Amino acid sequence: MQEPLDPLFVIFEQHLYNFQDPDVDRKTFIGNVITDYLSHLRKLNISVPKSLHGPIVEELAQQVNTMLVKKIYGCLTISDYQKKIPSAAKKRTRSRYKRLGSAS
Repeated sequence: MQEPLDPLFVIFEQHLYNFQDPDVDRKTFIGNVITDYLSHLRKLNISVPKSLHGPIVEELAQQVNTMLVKKIYGCLTISDYQKKIPSAAKKRTRSRYKRLGSAS
Protein backbone atom coordinates (compact mmCIF):
# COMPACT_ATOMS: atom_id res chain seq x y z
CA MET A 1 0.00 0.00 0.00
CA GLN A 2 1.31 3.43 -0.91
CA GLU A 3 1.95 5.81 1.96
CA PRO A 4 -0.06 9.04 1.62
CA LEU A 5 1.97 12.10 0.66
CA ASP A 6 2.09 15.22 2.76
CA PRO A 7 -0.35 17.74 1.22
CA LEU A 8 2.18 20.53 1.80
CA PHE A 9 4.72 18.69 -0.34
CA VAL A 10 2.17 17.94 -3.08
CA ILE A 11 1.12 21.61 -3.20
CA PHE A 12 4.76 22.71 -3.16
CA GLU A 13 5.60 20.45 -6.12
CA GLN A 14 2.57 21.69 -8.03
CA HIS A 15 3.70 25.29 -7.61
CA LEU A 16 7.31 24.45 -8.42
CA TYR A 17 6.63 22.38 -11.53
CA ASN A 18 4.05 24.82 -12.89
CA PHE A 19 5.85 28.01 -11.94
CA GLN A 20 5.04 30.67 -14.54
CA ASP A 21 6.39 34.06 -13.52
CA PRO A 22 10.21 34.34 -13.49
CA ASP A 23 9.92 37.74 -11.80
CA VAL A 24 8.37 36.28 -8.63
CA ASP A 25 10.84 36.25 -5.76
CA ARG A 26 11.37 33.39 -3.32
CA LYS A 27 9.29 35.02 -0.56
CA THR A 28 6.28 35.42 -2.86
CA PHE A 29 6.64 31.85 -4.15
CA ILE A 30 6.70 30.51 -0.59
CA GLY A 31 3.73 32.70 0.36
CA ASN A 32 1.72 31.33 -2.58
CA VAL A 33 2.42 27.74 -1.51
CA ILE A 34 1.37 28.50 2.07
CA THR A 35 -1.81 30.27 0.96
CA ASP A 36 -2.77 27.27 -1.17
CA TYR A 37 -1.97 24.88 1.71
CA LEU A 38 -4.06 26.84 4.24
CA SER A 39 -6.90 26.90 1.72
CA HIS A 40 -6.62 23.11 1.42
CA LEU A 41 -6.84 22.78 5.20
CA ARG A 42 -9.98 24.94 5.25
CA LYS A 43 -11.58 22.64 2.67
CA LEU A 44 -10.94 19.78 5.09
CA ASN A 45 -12.60 21.81 7.87
CA ILE A 46 -9.28 22.26 9.67
CA SER A 47 -8.96 25.76 11.04
CA VAL A 48 -5.92 27.60 12.28
CA PRO A 49 -6.65 29.73 15.34
CA LYS A 50 -5.92 33.42 14.77
CA SER A 51 -3.61 33.46 17.78
CA LEU A 52 -1.42 30.75 16.18
CA HIS A 53 -1.67 31.89 12.56
CA GLY A 54 1.62 33.87 12.60
CA PRO A 55 3.80 31.16 14.17
CA ILE A 56 2.25 28.47 11.96
CA VAL A 57 2.82 30.49 8.78
CA GLU A 58 6.40 31.16 9.90
CA GLU A 59 7.02 27.44 10.48
CA LEU A 60 5.44 26.53 7.13
CA ALA A 61 7.61 29.16 5.40
CA GLN A 62 10.73 27.55 6.86
CA GLN A 63 9.59 24.11 5.71
CA VAL A 64 8.75 25.29 2.19
CA ASN A 65 12.05 27.17 1.94
CA THR A 66 13.93 24.01 2.98
CA MET A 67 12.04 21.97 0.36
CA LEU A 68 12.82 24.59 -2.27
CA VAL A 69 16.53 24.67 -1.46
CA LYS A 70 16.73 20.87 -1.56
CA LYS A 71 14.77 20.61 -4.82
CA ILE A 72 16.57 23.26 -6.83
CA TYR A 73 20.05 22.68 -5.39
CA GLY A 74 22.57 23.49 -8.10
CA CYS A 75 20.15 25.70 -10.04
CA LEU A 76 20.25 29.46 -9.78
CA THR A 77 16.53 29.98 -10.40
CA ILE A 78 13.29 28.04 -10.37
CA SER A 79 13.12 28.45 -14.15
CA ASP A 80 16.53 26.76 -14.51
CA TYR A 81 15.26 23.89 -12.40
CA GLN A 82 12.05 23.56 -14.42
CA LYS A 83 14.02 23.02 -17.61
CA LYS A 84 15.41 19.80 -16.09
CA ILE A 85 12.09 18.32 -14.93
CA PRO A 86 10.99 15.26 -16.93
CA SER A 87 7.44 15.52 -18.31
CA ALA A 88 6.49 12.29 -16.48
CA ALA A 89 7.28 13.99 -13.14
CA LYS A 90 5.13 16.98 -14.06
CA LYS A 91 2.24 14.69 -15.02
CA ARG A 92 2.55 12.66 -11.79
CA THR A 93 2.57 15.87 -9.75
CA ARG A 94 -0.48 17.24 -11.55
CA SER A 95 -2.33 13.98 -10.80
CA ARG A 96 -1.40 14.10 -7.09
CA TYR A 97 -2.49 17.71 -6.86
CA LYS A 98 -5.87 16.93 -8.43
CA ARG A 99 -6.38 14.13 -5.90
CA LEU A 100 -5.90 16.63 -3.08
CA GLY A 101 -8.83 18.61 -4.41
CA SER A 102 -11.04 15.57 -4.76
CA ALA A 103 -10.22 14.36 -1.23
CA SER A 104 -11.91 17.37 0.34
